[in-house]
Amino acid sequence: MKHTFTFFAIVASAVLMLSCGNNAGTASSNPQSEWDQQWGENPETFRTPDLNFLSLRGHVKKMVMNGRTEFELDRDGNLTYLKLHGLSLDDITRNQQGQIIKLTNLEYAKSEDVVIFEYGYDSNGFLEYEARFMPNGSHYHHYILDRLGNVEKGEFEYSKGKESVQAIELYKYDGIDEHGNWTKLTVTKNSTIEPEFTVEREIEYYE
Repeated sequence: MKHTFTFFAIVASAVLMLSCGNNAGTASSNPQSEWDQQWGENPETFRTPDLNFLSLRGHVKKMVMNGRTEFELDRDGNLTYLKLHGLSLDDITRNQQGQIIKLTNLEYAKSEDVVIFEYGYDSNGFLEYEARFMPNGSHYHHYILDRLGNVEKGEFEYSKGKESVQAIELYKYDGIDEHGNWTKLTVTKNSTIEPEFTVEREIEYYE
């Protein structure tokens, strides 16, 4: 199974991851306090729908997840390139707010397991729902977010025919960089379906 955060990335994105020419933060058992030191009670930092989708903030130029999944953005915070399961910018569907609500590539899906990604957002514009529809089953994630849009816990469900597996996902951030973006994430779930996995991000910023 493939993962994306945005979060992740979820996912996310999912997903979605970073370490570039910038200095990475150290691991913390209480990442919220580390984020608070940078952003306070009313964080003011550069955000756009695409940055929220990727669970990023600030003038990000490029983000690579686990050395494979890749996203590039312009100075206005808009996606200009993505490398994700063979999908391209042409496969993106947006709503009136400019938020990505669907990624579809049925032609590529003939040789891959991922067919459709669907996404939903909370009132602050942060990604809180992700669904993946595949030939061998469907994945559903509902994310519980903190006030900065970082995932604290996820509710996961996998369905295949009449079979269904539900689980709770716990998110542990093992690194935060000087821009307030996480660099390493460990997700554990009380399920036999991939009970633990790690996401690492490399992020490059505009100067």
